[in-house]
This record gives sequence, structure tokens and C-alpha cells, in this order.
Amino acid sequence: MDAEARIEKYRMGACMLDLRMADGRLVPEGTRVRLEQTRHHFKFGGSLAQARVLDGHVSYPRYLENFANVFNYATIGFYWSSHERRPGEWKLKGYAGRSIDWAISQDMMLRGHPLMWHNTLPSWIADSERNVLDLDREIIEHVQMLVSAYPQIDQWDLYNEAPGIRLVEPDQGARRWVEFWGGPGPVTKRLVDAVRLVRPDGAFSVNHFKYDEAAYHEQIRYCLENGVKIDAIGIQSHMHTKDTVWTEAQMWDMLNTYAAYDLPVELSEISVLSCEPFNGWRELKAWQESIALARRQKRPLPVRASSPDWEKHQAEYIKNFYTLAFSHPSVSALIWWSVSDYQAWRGLPAGLLHADGSPKSAYHVLEQLINHDWRTKTEVPVDGTGRVRLKGFYGSYAVNVELAGKEWTATFELLPGQEGVSSLILKEAGPSGGGVYRPGTIGGRD
Repeated sequence: MDAEARIEKYRMGACMLDLRMADGRLVPEGTRVRLEQTRHHFKFGGSLAQARVLDGHVSYPRYLENFANVFNYATIGFYWSSHERRPGEWKLKGYAGRSIDWAISQDMMLRGHPLMWHNTLPSWIADSERNVLDLDREIIEHVQMLVSAYPQIDQWDLYNEAPGIRLVEPDQGARRWVEFWGGPGPVTKRLVDAVRLVRPDGAFSVNHFKYDEAAYHEQIRYCLENGVKIDAIGIQSHMHTKDTVWTEAQMWDMLNTYAAYDLPVELSEISVLSCEPFNGWRELKAWQESIALARRQKRPLPVRASSPDWEKHQAEYIKNFYTLAFSHPSVSALIWWSVSDYQAWRGLPAGLLHADGSPKSAYHVLEQLINHDWRTKTEVPVDGTGRVRLKGFYGSYAVNVELAGKEWTATFELLPGQEGVSSLILKEAGPSGGGVYRPGTIGGRD
């Protein structure tokens, strides 16, 4: 079965809508009904962590407009060392708070990134001398504070890149804490137990940068074997070197491997360059060292320029990448990382937008896929029983009918496993908005 056939099988459903007027009358046979998808059920996401440098920049309004045009899922950065400079004085910076408010205003789902990460710790948690039980108490208090203080966050990364703790100095606080509990698996249990005391029904995921690392699989298996409830598996795909660019076969095998865990898979941090990738890790490391040196010397940071040829390559690659991933039944989210090239991570042009906020070819490719190829908009006639049949992509829908010179509307949701027949009461379009949805076999939150 090819990708398009899988997309039709796994990303679309069929339903029957029983349409009635407010007084209970059936909509006349033959009436044309417009059905338009207004929101995807699948999570097409992007990171708003760049708000740290973009907030207030001239390109930011254009960035936000383009972001909202394709994404329904926004990652918000909760980097501990940035928001708590002194113990007990947590303060989410203005740019992060505005990102949350803006994403909510756009009806986006929100992902908090992360509850814990050894690379963004304040000094008193990274400390090499403090007692590990004191560190444990403060870490647990911190993560419980986050999930309690920000109920608008729909899903949290529990511990970003937990197996990467091996790369941290042995005496660093987080490493001593992870090893005290027995490694990434047991420390995930420690975090899950803590946050579910505060939000028992919250959504929490694991996330790592190397999909084939044995320690990540061990972390996941530990959770599954010990009743640790995680809700998704995050896999990063920062393709900055030639040997980290996934082939289709490699990607498909990887997705099938993770599908065996029977949990949703999120491709949580996608980066594809619009310049030539580095030849390997050594070359990338030297590039990162040059950035660090420039920062210490207070010089402009080096950047690699995007090029027309590589922008074309980026666009072609993204089309195949997203199509293949969207076609796999276990994948529940695709999240682009550096959406803009403005002060992008590692100084690399992995954005869908140029530094001025204007779209690259890759952006136009995603816009076409998400808003046109994979979005349902159709017009169908009412049958003799007052019903219409829809086959469409999963998500939220608007219904529009013209009768007697007036516009009548309703809304409904088509979700996986909930296809069937449902009744909709049409209401006259006006200042009060659309119609009333009667819960049936179609419904639930997107």
C-alpha cells in the first residue's frame, strides 16, 4: 500500500449527518450542503521557542501570521534557567507569556517543553555539591508547580533527552539525581508519579534526539513494564549533518519499531536545512565552537546562508517526509522546530521562513499539504431521509446550508473510531454564531 492509500485509510473517516431545522423539520431532499473542515485532528505543530528573539522584531507579525496559517499545535519553551534566576522566584518572561496567549487566541493546542532538562538548569540545581535529596525535593516542587500553574498546556515533555544525561559531567546535580533514582527509566517514573498527583489526567511524553539509542528504548520499556503511564513518544530529527538525514526506508523502519510500543509517536523537533548539511559531527562541532567563541568575544555570530538550490531540495524533502510520516498510523504529531531563519538555532537555515518572515518554498509545500491536499471541503446533496454522507479528513467541520434566502449553519467533529450517524440542528447564521451539536457517535475534543 502506498502513502496516499494509507493516508486515506488512516487519516479519513466516513459519517452520516442527520440534518434538521430548529423546529425538527428535515432539510428538503436535494438541498446542497457545504461541508468544510475548519481544523485538523492531527497535530501539525511548530515551536514558538523562537519568540525569545523574535518578540518585538519587525518580522514577528509576519512570522505569527504564517505560523497560524499552517499549524494547530504550538510548543512553548519552559526553560528553567531562563525563568528562575533566583530560587523561588519563577517568572515566565513576557515573550513566553505572550506566546501562550497568542496560541490560545488561535485555538491551538499547547505543548510545554520541557518539565526537566539537564541542559537548561539554574545553577543551584546543576550544582556539584548539593545533597541529592535536596535536589530531588526542588525538582519535584518545580515540575508540580509548572503543571499546576499552567493548566492551559495540553501536553508536557517530562524530561527532555533523559538518556543524554551520560554526556553531562558526573558530579553535575542532574546527573547525580538521575543516577540516584537508577537511570532514565526510574527517573521518568519519579516525574510521572509527581505530576499525576497534580494532574492525574494530564498528557505527558518522553522525548529524545537519537531514535536508535538503546538507552531510549530501555527508558520506554521500563515505563511500559512498570506501569508508568506516558502518553506519547517523541523523536527528534535535526538533520544538520549528512549522516543524520533520514532516508525513506530508514524512517519507515524506525516508525514501525516505535509503533510496536503501542503509543502515539510524535516527530517532535524537525529540522531540514536549506543549505548543504555538514559532512559529519566533527564539522558540526567545529561550527558550534566557532559560534561559542564569537559569543565570548562579543562578535556577530556566524550563520550559514540559505541558497535557492538547497531551498528547492528542502521543499522536495519535506513533501516526502511529511507525506510518509502522515501516512503512518502511529504518528500523531509533526512539529517543525526553527520556523524562522532569524537567529535560528546553531546559526543554520532550517526555517520554513526567511529571516524577514517571508516564506520559503518549503513553507508553500506544507501549506499546500495541510490546507488543501489533506483538508476536506465539499458540497453534497441531502437525501430523502434528510441525511448527507461525508468522507473526509478527521477534524472539526462547519456545515452551511442556504434555504429560503437564508444561511443556516452547524458544526461537528469527525474523529477516529467515532464515525457513524449523528444529528445536527441547523441554526440561522447571525451574530450568535453557528448551530448546536448534539453528542452522538461523532464528537469529543480535537
